[in-house]
Amino acid sequence: MLRKEDFMVIHALAQRGLYLCDIAKQVGVHPRTVRRALARSEAPATRPRRRGSRLDPYRADIDRLLAEDVWNAVVIFRELQTKG
Repeated sequence: MLRKEDFMVIHALAQRGLYLCDIAKQVGVHPRTVRRALARSEAPATRPRRRGSRLDPYRADIDRLLAEDVWNAVVIFRELQTKG
């Protein structure tokens, strides 16, 4: 996804009169991405951050069990239940 900074750079370079392919090389994107960015009137909206998982508090214990070659989900669940 195109960052807001890249969007601003693309518009600034286009106003200077650079070709699409030159802008694309400088920013590091495909020329079609440059064309689409120039067709937009404003920068793309940022995506919301990924929210946490219910398993996040138990991530260390799950990783430890997986490192011990415990791959059965029922066994992992029972181990987590005994710890609270």
